[in-house]
Amino acid sequence: MPEVNEAVIATYLAGGNTRRIRGALQPLLKAAPLSKSAVSRVVATLKDGLEAWRTRSLIDLDVIYIYLDGFALRVRSAGKVVSVPVLGVVGVLSDGHKRLLGLEMCSGESFGAWKGCLDDLVARGLRAPVLTIIDGNPGLSRAVREMWPRAAVQRCCVHKLRNLERKSPKHALAEIRDDFHRIAYAASADAARSAYVRFERVWAKRCPGVVASLREGGDELLTFFTFPKAQWKTDFRRSFDGG
Repeated sequence: MPEVNEAVIATYLAGGNTRRIRGALQPLLKAAPLSKSAVSRVVATLKDGLEAWRTRSLIDLDVIYIYLDGFALRVRSAGKVVSVPVLGVVGVLSDGHKRLLGLEMCSGESFGAWKGCLDDLVARGLRAPVLTIIDGNPGLSRAVREMWPRAAVQRCCVHKLRNLERKSPKHALAEIRDDFHRIAYAASADAARSAYVRFERVWAKRCPGVVASLREGGDELLTFFTFPKAQWKTDFRRSFDGG
């Protein structure tokens, strides 16, 4: 029954194994209990659907902005639940809607992994974006610049703030956070640059590591100011992992 198949798939995606799925549905299927092979056959349809999604054409999508980020996903492997790195790509269409373009499991966020991910997207018809939103991962940065050298780059301000916080002494944490917000949430590019200069002046001697981390992001923390103000809140300052 379609309803049973959907329940099996939903339970599996929620983290249930074959034994738990059979046990959960047994009260509803007394006359025809599920066998282990039946559950496996239903779950196997997910692989076909995922492969069709991963290889679908992107040529008709008018993608102008792209968020790229890596994150950890808990998956079951060899009978154990482990954390696996996943590369995620979200596109923003010209009408403002967002589309998940790709998900790639990998061994880590290396240049090779990201380059392979981007090569696959381009091979499926994805055109070069106007803007990419990335974190500070060097492999990702290099892959994006080699693949789309003309695309503007916005560094994720949420990731950058986390980096600053890790280098901040506890007694200065709140003040540093507020000063960084004055940059990222400034009313204009000029105001942001003024706040940036002030941040450097205030913290250069007190917390040189914090300032060095800020400078690592450089002008790419402020790229979004060159785009329409109505779009800032969507939010160019963040990767999808950052919020």
